[in-house]
Amino acid sequence: MKRSAILPCIVFLTVGIMTAGCGDDYDKTVLVVRNGNFYMNPNVPVGKVFDQFFANGKWKSFTSTENETIVEFNGECTWYNAPANMKVQFNVEGTDFILRYVDINGVKMDFDDSIAIMDKVLSEYKS
Repeated sequence: MKRSAILPCIVFLTVGIMTAGCGDDYDKTVLVVRNGNFYMNPNVPVGKVFDQFFANGKWKSFTSTENETIVEFNGECTWYNAPANMKVQFNVEGTDFILRYVDINGVKMDFDDSIAIMDKVLSEYKS
């Protein structure tokens, strides 16, 4: 995917990477996203939101064929009253990240649907 295809205007604020004593077995790139915050909800780390909303969540990082650093999340949820598998990818640059890709059951979501999905995930978070 070319850089121009990355979902524009969805930039996320990140906080410092917390690795000491956090108990997470994630690499530093994954921790950038897990410990980062959505501008839509700057007080809650992405990892906490995703851990609460999704079952069987799995995180990984890799380098794309375009030499971009990607963090990918895969998890299970209920979507429109049916079981669903969701994939969310973030493009990571240093300590910043942006939403790159969202799909549900292998169907790629467009920009507006991706925003609506992230809003839904955030709105259901209970601290």
